[in-house]
Amino acid sequence: MIQAVHTLKSSDPVSFYAELTRRNFHFVSEDLQKKVAKVRVLIAGCGSTGGACIESLARVGVQHFALADNGSYELNNMNRQHVRLENLGENKAAFHAKEIRSINPYVEVLVSEEGITPQNVDRFVEWADFVFDAVDVTTQSGIKAKILLHQKCHSYKKPVLSGLDLGYLQWGCSYDYRGGHLAILNGREHAALAAKNPLAAIFALYPFSIVPNDCVSLLIDMFEQKIDFAPQMGCTSDALSAVIVPALLKFAGTGELISGWHLDLSSYRYTRLERLVSWLKSIPLRFKLRGYVRRLS
Repeated sequence: MIQAVHTLKSSDPVSFYAELTRRNFHFVSEDLQKKVAKVRVLIAGCGSTGGACIESLARVGVQHFALADNGSYELNNMNRQHVRLENLGENKAAFHAKEIRSINPYVEVLVSEEGITPQNVDRFVEWADFVFDAVDVTTQSGIKAKILLHQKCHSYKKPVLSGLDLGYLQWGCSYDYRGGHLAILNGREHAALAAKNPLAAIFALYPFSIVPNDCVSLLIDMFEQKIDFAPQMGCTSDALSAVIVPALLKFAGTGELISGWHLDLSSYRYTRLERLVSWLKSIPLRFKLRGYVRRLS
């Protein structure tokens, strides 16, 4: 007979937290764990990129979250986002708040189902110690919300990590506004706002060179409006959960912000020959893509 074993939830938050994080021992010192417990994390955008961060941070011991997203789950999100059929139609920030409370019932979670807005951005950014920017960049409203977030982080001198996934590439960078010397989005905010197309705005914010070879034709199809959505892979967004934990631990322990990350999973997916063919095909297409970016910037 298989006997079910149930671990009762401790009524003491201190004892509960100690048991929850006990297996972090050796890799996370007692002093560092105490610092992690106090860090206030704002996740702006709780879809594939931001959503990949939330659960892993809760499991390592983060106890203070602010979650902002104005989107609700659709069936096509399930290929990459941590959602079940019964959650379709739920707001993404509200869903993740419920999920992390099921991991640690003592967490503090602030939720905005409107996403980042002029009405709430000051309150959230001022509250946070550590900001993860995963605001959607495929719409004009998303670009404006992202820039607003960075403007406020700059004003309040808060550090920001920003993530982007393209095909099998997980890429991100940091903006350390704490010293007051770094320009907003490294001086790219006005170019992004002036762009006539959200895709062009993306290239005002992120380097053109990061576009993987197998994504060049895809981006051209989006510029030419042959498709109106950006395909994404769950394995790529999930890779971010492996990055965010050590990045948060470093920040909590030393105050140091990682410069960024570049995880290319394509070598696990494609053969050498396939990668070579993809590279050769992408060469002329990159000139075409640059042309679209220039015309719409």
